[in-house]
Amino acid sequence: MTTKTASIPSSEGKFAAYARNFVGQLTGHPARYGVNESRVQLLDELLSQYDNDSAKAVAAKDAARAATVQKEESRKALADAMRSATRVIQANDEVTNAAREDAGIPVHKTSRTPVPVPKSFPVASVIATDRLEHTVSFSDSSTPTRRGKPAGVQGCEVYVAVADTPPTDTKAYRFIAMSTRSPQKVTFEADGGGKTANYMLRWVNTKGEKGPWGTVLNATIPAV
Repeated sequence: MTTKTASIPSSEGKFAAYARNFVGQLTGHPARYGVNESRVQLLDELLSQYDNDSAKAVAAKDAARAATVQKEESRKALADAMRSATRVIQANDEVTNAAREDAGIPVHKTSRTPVPVPKSFPVASVIATDRLEHTVSFSDSSTPTRRGKPAGVQGCEVYVAVADTPPTDTKAYRFIAMSTRSPQKVTFEADGGGKTANYMLRWVNTKGEKGPWGTVLNATIPAV
């Protein structure tokens, strides 16, 4: 008769149940299975050893889990105490920055980095979006393909002069807005329809300092 060897489960839970049943059957009925006493005794001893080792493993796992929880609680308590000590140290003017650095405590800057005067200028484009209305979009000359203002810039001053030829005197241009983001809408009176609007733009930083003018840009004011 063809026989098959035992298909022993691989998972821990199923293995334990299988082993206890297997050894129990052979221990209780050795003649039924044709096994001698020494083999039955060996199986019984190995099952006992397995059960003992399994119990130790479970206990060790529980202990490790408990130790991990305790470690996390200890870490939190230590971190809270270090933060509290750091606040005391940071508030003490007699502690030197060198001492702070030695302890790994951040050294705060005592002065701000000055805001630079804008060196770049706005690059603008104008489209007619409605009757007597333009929409002026702008980006920075140093990054013309990206929207956004340069660092330290508050906004973009938009000026316009309605004239056939762009005025060379900047005083001839009328202030429209301090635009903090692109685009900026510009509207005109009814008599401006069909005329030419000339635009000049420049950056202004957060201190009110002005950068260079951009290139004059012009577009026809839509009458209809």
